[in-house]
Amino acid sequence: MSLSVLVVVYNQTVDEILCLEPALSAPSVGQVVVCDNSTCDNDNAKRAERLGITYLDMHGNAGLSKAYNAGVAKCTGDVICIFDDDTTLQQDYFDAVASLWNSSISWDIALPLVMDGTEILSPCLFNGFRSRTFTSLTQIKDSLRMSGINSGMAIKRSLFSRVAYDESLFLDLVDHRFIEDARNAGASITYLGGPVLHQEYSLRSDSCDAAIKRFGIFEKDAKTFYSNTALRRIYCSLMLAQRRLKLVSRYGIVRLRKGESVSEGGTQ
Repeated sequence: MSLSVLVVVYNQTVDEILCLEPALSAPSVGQVVVCDNSTCDNDNAKRAERLGITYLDMHGNAGLSKAYNAGVAKCTGDVICIFDDDTTLQQDYFDAVASLWNSSISWDIALPLVMDGTEILSPCLFNGFRSRTFTSLTQIKDSLRMSGINSGMAIKRSLFSRVAYDESLFLDLVDHRFIEDARNAGASITYLGGPVLHQEYSLRSDSCDAAIKRFGIFEKDAKTFYSNTALRRIYCSLMLAQRRLKLVSRYGIVRLRKGESVSEGGTQ
């Protein structure tokens, strides 16, 4: 069994990828693929070559879903492990994936524990409308509603013959859509117990300007994600209105513009 590690970077250098050191030192990792959505010069192609990393230039910010699909096409491992560039982890993550591979458990996607400070960020429960976080580790168990964030997700490469990332989504809700599509294709999703990954949740750390840009991206993706039924469209409108009010309350914004451009200004 071999693992491919897939990371999408945005306006950062390859050297800044936090999971790089444990990935390169893990015996089970045979390949690291970096898809670069950067909109600035960073010399990442040469940096990746020095490190022995497979590098793919997306020639600008193509969006997360397109970068994932392009990266998956370059992956050769039996399992593809997805990470954000700012996710921290230890080598026990790769040991746990290898152990799961060798077990008798039937699975296609494995979701590890990802913490945001003291709060559980992933996995979570998603009912098609909103996600609900687990408040304690004892609550986490496999279910038909279990979902999770992209970072840390371990996916059998064979699954991608049936499922791809939805490229109509630029950044947000890509994870929930992928898991929904995978489950509809008959995939099994399981909890990867043991390792603990750490992630800083951007909605709590953004500056005012960054928060406004992120809301513009989320608004467009949410309208796409929830567009398939009248009930989901109504939910989306109410949810977006609530988010606007929270931004106004938090940052004292007098007027929040709709439809912020996502072609250049999006963070990942």
